[in-house]
Amino acid sequence: MSDEVRDLTREVGLLIHRLQCWSGSSWDVPVESGGTRAERAVRLLDELASLGERAGTGAPAGARPPRLAPHALTDQLAVLADELVGAISVSGAAAPSGRDVLAAARAAVLEARRDLDGAGFGFRPR
Repeated sequence: MSDEVRDLTREVGLLIHRLQCWSGSSWDVPVESGGTRAERAVRLLDELASLGERAGTGAPAGARPPRLAPHALTDQLAVLADELVGAISVSGAAAPSGRDVLAAARAAVLEARRDLDGAGFGFRPR
């Protein structure tokens, strides 16, 4: 496994760990980029699904994860990230397209982490 793949896996793991701690109302907290934490997580899922398609996960063109309740978004993130990393590992992280997908995935996860963490400690404002 390349350093870049390990780094992406680490970043996804940190995000998953953070999201697993949230209660139901934590998902309703607004984020800086607009919408709620749940909506921001769904945007990340869609980005990872699109990147997975580029990496060759075998998902049909344009397929996006089904919309689930917020408490299930963490599991969806884990599955999509695992599929993406697996596809990159098979296709070769050193290949130009693999490097591009890896870089885009890492950027998407980091941006989502910053956005989701920026909303505070996870309590919905009153």
